[in-house]
Amino acid sequence: MKIVHLINLQGFGGVEKRFVKYIKNSSYKNIVLCLSNSINEHVASTLSGIAVYRVNRVFDAYEAKWPTFIRKYILNFKINRFNADCVIVWDFVPKLFMKPKCKSFIYYDCGCGWRYALNNRTLGFLNMLDAIISNSHASKRVMQLKYSFKKKIFTVLNRLDMQPVTISKKIINKKHIVLGTASRLVGLKGISISLLVLDELKKRGINAKLFIAGSGNCELQLKELASDLNIVDFVDFVGYQSDMKKFYEKIDVYMSTPVTEAFGLSCIEALSNAVPVIFPLVDGQPEAIKDGYCGIGLKPTVSIDEHEKLAGIDIDFPHQVYDPINDKLTEPKLLSHIDCADAIERLLKEPSLYESMSKNAIEWSKESMNYEKFKNEFEDAFRELAKSTLPRKS
Repeated sequence: MKIVHLINLQGFGGVEKRFVKYIKNSSYKNIVLCLSNSINEHVASTLSGIAVYRVNRVFDAYEAKWPTFIRKYILNFKINRFNADCVIVWDFVPKLFMKPKCKSFIYYDCGCGWRYALNNRTLGFLNMLDAIISNSHASKRVMQLKYSFKKKIFTVLNRLDMQPVTISKKIINKKHIVLGTASRLVGLKGISISLLVLDELKKRGINAKLFIAGSGNCELQLKELASDLNIVDFVDFVGYQSDMKKFYEKIDVYMSTPVTEAFGLSCIEALSNAVPVIFPLVDGQPEAIKDGYCGIGLKPTVSIDEHEKLAGIDIDFPHQVYDPINDKLTEPKLLSHIDCADAIERLLKEPSLYESMSKNAIEWSKESMNYEKFKNEFEDAFRELAKSTLPRKS
């Protein structure tokens, strides 16, 4: 089976990492059409040896680009010349002149579906599709509730290819805890909540420390907030981490505090390292972490405006989120740092609960780290839609 992939590769987040992993493990012949003007250096290094066609360029080897007004026609032409069985769009809305010529045209939603405008471009693209692959049930429901998408949606949960640790963690000192969070340092990830939590724990006489991995345009604001809270000595901005296992070895609790999260790859990564997770009961987070089993789920109660007054950071997310408890779209809110501090203090006061969650995290990871299952379910969608008898590549 021949598959054409449409993707932007200027970043190096969850979508790009998942794409690279799939391309390297795919059962089929893959053609990669990159629509971004640049390719992230980390992506480029991991795609070494794989042909990537730069759609916007007149010639792949040169930077001269097609005029904007003609690009949608060029994109259709370049897709159609490959005569693919499937064309899959990775988590964005491309500008197309018409539906590509293929047996099945698929959109893979990894979280961007929350943010598209309800306009002719979005709805026109969705009408072209034969199906959607969603990375969580939450993603599926957003596509149905927000856009009234009526065609087939395959739900294929995110899974990573990592070996879970074998030894669980314990609380050694009831007055000492190390928190950690890892993501892009942007407003919607709610990293500022972890700083407020750290400040609250210090006020309660708990000797706490926070490690923050990642980079982003909010890094300076976060450092200013740490300074304003007088907790600079207890926060370590460690930047990009090539070896995340070392990061997880240092921490006791993983803080996942976004305003929106389709699933949460960093959360299942933390769990595979025996680290329980504090997380919001929103979108696909409860699908990534089992509440009360390997983490503590909390209801978001703080409005975006209220949080900005507390932290001085604009979340900038003018979209609805999915409420998995009531199965509906709702206005976005963030976790209360008081509620988070209460949950952490509970774990400190009940070491047996913490140890149980750490052990359960390893058990939970036996499924979430089954990458072969992800690949099989992902490709099952292609096979069902294409209805092809073409043999797999050797």
